Amino acid sequence: MKKKIIALLAVSMLTFATSAMATDAILDLGGSFSQIASIVNGKYTSEGGGSIDTSYLNGTKLDYLYCVDLFTNVYVPANYPNTTVNTLGNIYGNQVYHADRVAYLLTTYGTGGQGDQAIALQAAIWHESNAAGVYNLDMNYYNAHNANIANLYTTYVNAADTHSGDISQFFWITPGKDVNGNLTTYQGLVASAHNPEPSTIILLGTGMLFMAIYGKRRMNKEAL
Repeated sequence: MKKKIIALLAVSMLTFATSAMATDAILDLGGSFSQIASIVNGKYTSEGGGSIDTSYLNGTKLDYLYCVDLFTNVYVPANYPNTTVNTLGNIYGNQVYHADRVAYLLTTYGTGGQGDQAIALQAAIWHESNAAGVYNLDMNYYNAHNANIANLYTTYVNAADTHSGDISQFFWITPGKDVNGNLTTYQGLVASAHNPEPSTIILLGTGMLFMAIYGKRRMNKEAL
């Protein structure tokens, strides 16, 4: 009986911790990002993307931050106090297309800054998170101006097409803020979840302390 009660307490504590970080998170976006020569739906264009540095989620610095949505904008630098966060691969309440492939790319190649690797990674994420033919890096441009980015992009896409990663290791973020009394959402983002948010750490610590106290009291009663 005691084991069942402790198990239920553990499940409740973890559920509470997860829900506490799910909504109304505060996202502070940095102002640094890359302009990437791209082909979207057959048209040549320039797209702004990650890593968006230096950014913070509930006061905790993010190692890197990339875009998974291509057709919605986010403005930087800016604060988004009504942000939704999960570890399920969802933005706007919907599953990101090929979220497992995106997770693989970030696990294997995730980096901050705006160097060649970050540009190629952002382009590969857009390629995987959209249906075939929607997004491609402008290979002609980069072969002429920076062949390293073109080569990295090809490597990343080929690897992602045959691998998958753990979606739960990442924060899938829908930035939001109140605009004239209405919640407005912005471009979906993804970041490493390796460092738990402070609120999650506190909740987990409190739950573990409660379980320890309960277990000690239970053993004392049984000793009597």
